Amino acid sequence: MIAHHSSVTANPLQFQHECLNLLGNMLDVSCAVAYIVDETAKPICYETYQMHPAMHRDYMKSYQRLDPLYPGHFQTEKEASIVRMNDLVPFHQRRDNAYCKDFLEAWQVKDNIELFFRVDGQLKAGASILINNPEQQYLAGEMKKLESLHRFIEFSLEQSMQAPRHLQFDQFCKEYLLTAKERMVTELVVQGLANKKIAQLLCCGLATVKTHLQHIFAKLSVNSKAEVVSMLYMMKH
Repeated sequence: MIAHHSSVTANPLQFQHECLNLLGNMLDVSCAVAYIVDETAKPICYETYQMHPAMHRDYMKSYQRLDPLYPGHFQTEKEASIVRMNDLVPFHQRRDNAYCKDFLEAWQVKDNIELFFRVDGQLKAGASILINNPEQQYLAGEMKKLESLHRFIEFSLEQSMQAPRHLQFDQFCKEYLLTAKERMVTELVVQGLANKKIAQLLCCGLATVKTHLQHIFAKLSVNSKAEVVSMLYMMKH
C-alpha cells in the first residue's frame, strides 16, 4: 500500500471536497458537483454532493457534451464566473433544448448554476449547483452570497496553487516533461488511489490509466507507483 504523503503536492480531491462542503453548508442546494478541468477545459476528478449516482452516470454517458454550461464553452470567457442555466436557456425555450428537456426535466431540475474558478486567467476548476425545488429562487441576496463564496473559493484555489509544495510539484513535472494528464495521474497516485479509482475520477478506461502510468514510469525511470511517491517525497526533503 502506498503511503499518503498529501503534503507533497496539491490534493485535487481535497479541493472538491472543501468546495462542496462550503457550498452545501452556506446555500440551500438540492445537489452539486465539483470538478477540476484539464488543459482543454474538460472536467475531470468529479466529486458529487447529495446527487443520485444514476443521475451522474446519465450525465456522463449521454448529456455532458450537450450541456450549455459545459466548461469548454467558457474557457476563453474570462469574465464568466457564475452562469445560470435559466439565463442561457429560458423556460419557454426548454422544449426545444434536448439537454434541458431530456436530462434536466427528467431529473426534475428547475435551475442549474455553474461556478467557474480561474487562476491567472486560466480556467482550473468549477462547480455545478442543481436546484430541484420549484419554489426555491436564487434572488438578489442569495446570488450576492454565492458571489462572495465564489470569490473566496477562487482565492483559496489560487493560494493553494502558489504554495511552495505546489510550485515544487510544478517544477518536478516540468523537469520530467510530464503532460497535463500524466501530472493529474501522478497527483492521484500520491494520494494512494488504486488504478480503478483513478480511472473513475479521470473519466477514462483502466487501460488508459495504465498507459499513462507506463509513460510516467519511463520518464521517471522507475518501475512502480511506490517509487513515484518515493521520488516526490525525497524531493520535498
